Amino acid sequence: MSETGSADSGYNEQPMDDQFSLRSVDLEYEWCYGRRYHSSGTYIYPNDEEEQERLNVVHEAHLLLHGSLFLSSIDLAGRSILDIGTGTGQWAVDMADRDPSRTIVGLDISPIQPEFVPPNVHFFVENVETDWRETAKYHFIHLRGMSGSIQDWPLLFHKIYQALKPGGVMEAHETLPAVFSKNQTFAPDNPLVDLMRDLVRAHSQIGRPLDPMSSFRVCAEEAGFIDVSEEIFEAPLGSWPEDQQQKDIGEMLASSFKKGLHGLTAKAFRDILGRSEEEVEVFNAFVRRELDRDSSMPTLHVSVFTARKSEQ
Repeated sequence: MSETGSADSGYNEQPMDDQFSLRSVDLEYEWCYGRRYHSSGTYIYPNDEEEQERLNVVHEAHLLLHGSLFLSSIDLAGRSILDIGTGTGQWAVDMADRDPSRTIVGLDISPIQPEFVPPNVHFFVENVETDWRETAKYHFIHLRGMSGSIQDWPLLFHKIYQALKPGGVMEAHETLPAVFSKNQTFAPDNPLVDLMRDLVRAHSQIGRPLDPMSSFRVCAEEAGFIDVSEEIFEAPLGSWPEDQQQKDIGEMLASSFKKGLHGLTAKAFRDILGRSEEEVEVFNAFVRRELDRDSSMPTLHVSVFTARKSEQ
């Protein structure tokens, strides 16, 4: 069943349980263009407090969009859950809060998760593209916003399959790297269209695709998954919807989009595409103006991909 209920649990300082001893990665940061990044260079977006605040807004918007924390038809009471690319850890914390019988492990390359968390959630620093040392098996594995972070998606699907218990389910939420117009008024040179096209090009150059979703079905089936499915949700980008809930979603997403625009384009456009600071600043101003206009009714498409490991 999908997530609907809510329960409270006490908060404890994060325990470092030896049974979940994972290989950590370099914890050093680098500062670039006034923002803080992970030093590995494998993730080209910031991980500082400004970005963490933005990610939490996106989390709330997705929760409002879907009405639940997960959509798979699986009862997770008393089950073990892995959150890959947990980021700020808000999804994992919410999952733990709503059912204290669950055990949630969150992995991320950056240690940006809160210090005080429910006792049934555990965070660890881990690069999921390297070999996983831990041998725990999970009933449910969740990913969100991993596009642009992974080089070898077939390998990651294989790792996820191996980390699931028989009958376990994976669920991946990814926003397609394109902005659509609900009233079909986008011009070919619309700044939002240009932004997404150029981000896709930048990620293609570094070998970490921003649009891997079209390959997910093949990746899943080759890894051995069954019951593969995908559902596409429309999410407004702006305050244009008449429906109040849709308006709230749109305002949150547009706000996070504008707030994250500097971090979104800094390394991608300057380091990878070779543009000057002035070029990027002018371009971002056009993007913000387009977001403020709202007349084209900009919309994002969010893919929710699910697959199951057989009971055999």
